Amino acid sequence: MLRALLYKEWIKLRYAGWLAPAAILLGLGDAWLKLRGVRNNHGPVDLWNMLLFKQTIFFETLLLTLPLAGVWLAAVQYRPECAGRRLRLALHLPVPHRTALYAPAAVGLALLTLAGGLALGGFALILCVYGMPAELAAPIVRTALPALLAGHVAYFATAAALADTRMIRRCVIGCAGLAYALLLLKTYGYDAMTGSLGWYALASLPWILPLEAAALRLKEGA
Repeated sequence: MLRALLYKEWIKLRYAGWLAPAAILLGLGDAWLKLRGVRNNHGPVDLWNMLLFKQTIFFETLLLTLPLAGVWLAAVQYRPECAGRRLRLALHLPVPHRTALYAPAAVGLALLTLAGGLALGGFALILCVYGMPAELAAPIVRTALPALLAGHVAYFATAAALADTRMIRRCVIGCAGLAYALLLLKTYGYDAMTGSLGWYALASLPWILPLEAAALRLKEGA
């Protein structure tokens, strides 16, 4: 049964799921073009001044693609399940209801994490191409870690909002998820949140609960 659930996720994601890494590639391309533009138009001195002293966040597009990827993957996976009471039927399959509920989440989060790894690895490669030493490149790359966490929060918030049956709860969950993701996306310079990222990750764990609560209400017909 678990294999059948995973195969169903493959069917849903085999085409639409590629849009998430494609968006991240566009974000990487935007970061590369911005670095190239500064170097070609202003010279390497201004480029180093931008990175060392101003700590300009020139990769906003890349940061934004990570939570958007989470929203997209959750929508692709849970929107079909929440149409026509399919999720309610899935929760009554001869498997534990959490297996039916979190099998899609496991697949989606795995794909989102792989896409995040692509983003961080590609970003590090871009910085190496422009001759950035590891002492400078590492803090810049770590600046994107909160955005990856925001992607996971956005995934659960979107899934919970889609699974819920009441519009008011959907709006509350969506607005709360948006506010939390924007908090994680707010940057104060390179590597500014690394020291507290573990605490933010722990604070993000309760985002599993709205999806669990929505599924229980759906299963019980509330």
